Amino acid sequence: MDRKSIILPTERLPRQILLYIAILVLVPTVIVFIAAEGYIRITRSHIDLWAVTGRRPGRNPIEKWALVDAFSAYKGRPGNYGRKRKSINKHGFISTPDISVSKPENTLRIVFLGGSAAAGTAVTGQELADEDTWPWKVADILRPNSDGKKIEFINAALGGYTTFESFGRLWSRIRFFSPDIIVVYHGWNEMYYFNKETEFVNWKTLLDGSWGVHITPKIVIYKPKLIDHFVRYSQVLTKIRLRITRAVSGEVGISKRLEDNYDRKGIEVFRTNLRLIKETTSIFGARLFVAKQATLIVPNITEEDKARCRYDWHGFSHEAHLDAFKQIYHIIDDEIAVDYIIDTSRLSGVSEYFYDHIHPTELGSQKIAETVAKALIRKIH
Repeated sequence: MDRKSIILPTERLPRQILLYIAILVLVPTVIVFIAAEGYIRITRSHIDLWAVTGRRPGRNPIEKWALVDAFSAYKGRPGNYGRKRKSINKHGFISTPDISVSKPENTLRIVFLGGSAAAGTAVTGQELADEDTWPWKVADILRPNSDGKKIEFINAALGGYTTFESFGRLWSRIRFFSPDIIVVYHGWNEMYYFNKETEFVNWKTLLDGSWGVHITPKIVIYKPKLIDHFVRYSQVLTKIRLRITRAVSGEVGISKRLEDNYDRKGIEVFRTNLRLIKETTSIFGARLFVAKQATLIVPNITEEDKARCRYDWHGFSHEAHLDAFKQIYHIIDDEIAVDYIIDTSRLSGVSEYFYDHIHPTELGSQKIAETVAKALIRKIH
């Protein structure tokens, strides 16, 4: 018999050992994986990978922290949220200490209107703790400079808010808290309606005219990847995939193809909304300050910083965004007295001040707070 056709026991042994090792490793691994999959499905909320990557409509992310509001689309759901345990008080105001409706004597009340850049919300892990939000810091800076007055504040901003929502919240809710000073910090979110596809009369509604915090169109929170096709059926693998992948959106940002320009009718919508806020504030007997919002988007931005900006949320290019900010600043100059304009746009373009196109880091928040507080101190004495 040919020697090559004879397999001795000693030659068979290594293959058997390898098989035994494979069984000893694979079987426990499979068991642990199945157990982990079951545990995650029972104890954790389900993540639809196809929804968070924008491949199909899913549950609205704001449903976790928002409630429907008749006058401002939605308001904060009282509780604590995120890794930083951001708070929403009983009145639905984010990063705001508990406050009574009736204003105590010798008290100055300041209200901040804006979107996520004022609320301190951004991508998970980049949101600011309550005390790190710039409205909170403004109050801290003002207290030693208030001539004995007690300083209270309301952060009436929320992620996704534009001047539409802020105006609704101002006249319907905030009026009852007797504000003395209103600070408006809007800009980026106004550009959601600087788009030809937007019909202003159907703002914040779906195609059938309905509205709710549980429904959302296709959104991109995480960029789609090829590996999604292999992990989408496992909640364990899905959560691992999302944990090691940087999110690109913390809000309901709809990814759009970029155009060279935007619908300029949106500029006049912002002007009218600002006038409504100005006149309403005057009726309340309060003083209005309007900030020129700071942004990472500047003419000489680096390519690295430009990649951090979500131009596709609004659907127009970097150059168009520059012009849109410029027009917004012009309207503020036209409509607001110079002594009541707060120019935080001087902080724009400083990379370490921003997580992305608009959301401030802790350092950026501190710089915004110092700029806003300096403007207010001149008027509260």
